[in-house]
Amino acid sequence: MCWKFSYNEIKKAPNKISTVIGRVEFGEMYKAQFSNVSIAVVKHISIGLEQAMDEFYREIELLVRLHHRHLVALRGFCIIKQHRFLLYEFKEKDSLKDHFHSPSRALLSW
Repeated sequence: MCWKFSYNEIKKAPNKISTVIGRVEFGEMYKAQFSNVSIAVVKHISIGLEQAMDEFYREIELLVRLHHRHLVALRGFCIIKQHRFLLYEFKEKDSLKDHFHSPSRALLSW
């Protein structure tokens, strides 16, 4: 299920979504731990271009309907002024990008 979060709920994360774990075309991704002990990835998108707005809404529409054990799940979103946040479940293991671009990595079993 996908929930609408308030900006105050996102700000309450103990590490204040300050640990950048990746960059995307229109923003950054952070690891955040919330008061209910859940850990999430927060994707912050600064909306300045119509293309960024379209991508934000397309991503929500797609991930709300798409569920697979090899994909991270969309947990929620937040819209505040010119900022958009997507909250995903956090997976501890490396990304596919890490596996594809690191010759020392073991082959994936699937």
